[in-house]
Amino acid sequence: MSKVTKDAAQLNLPVEKLLGDWIVCIPGFTLEKYRQLQRSRLSIFSMNCFGGILSHILGLSFYSPFVNLRMVEHAFIRFMYSSRDYMEKKLVFKEKKWQSALGGFYYPVFTLGDVTLYMNHYPDFDEAQNKWYERKSRINWDNLFVTMYTEDEKILERFDGLPFSKKACFVPFKSDLDSAWYINPEIKKGEPFWRIVNLFGYGDPFYYDPFDMLLYGKKTPLIEM
Repeated sequence: MSKVTKDAAQLNLPVEKLLGDWIVCIPGFTLEKYRQLQRSRLSIFSMNCFGGILSHILGLSFYSPFVNLRMVEHAFIRFMYSSRDYMEKKLVFKEKKWQSALGGFYYPVFTLGDVTLYMNHYPDFDEAQNKWYERKSRINWDNLFVTMYTEDEKILERFDGLPFSKKACFVPFKSDLDSAWYINPEIKKGEPFWRIVNLFGYGDPFYYDPFDMLLYGKKTPLIEM
């Protein structure tokens, strides 16, 4: 899709005229909602890969640097309570770490003030840094969606206090808090919860309507949980 988008740009075709055929098969799809989402320039701040995965599946541009990286729960919440201040800080290289996934490679770890960013999908350290600043420049502060996952009720309570109208914390337990989005772990029994959340981003399965979620922060369940 990215190649098609680049080719279309060279022909001066508007991006919103492009629509991947798989997108119309996503539950909850309507052309009106999809066009609205495309035009909204939504920035997704995500604790892990979920935001980038979902944006990719929906054919959306990345208006956030929170792609192909992860943070720990406490750091992400601390960041989100002062997100504008943190985004003014400079990335500082901390160390490199090895991961055996994706063929195995060393990836860079950066700090942003007192929070740590694990760029675990970037074997190229320069690319990781350049992509952060490139996507940071696109942030639409007027339209944010904030998301994370946790298995800790106290973390959920802290997340619920974040001053954002559209936010979702995926949890494997039921809660009355508005920001708690329950996913029954028994549906993917044996999988770690972080992977269950990422599989939702891929649509395996879509637990909630992704269009209602990103456009309005609205919970529209698509399967029985």
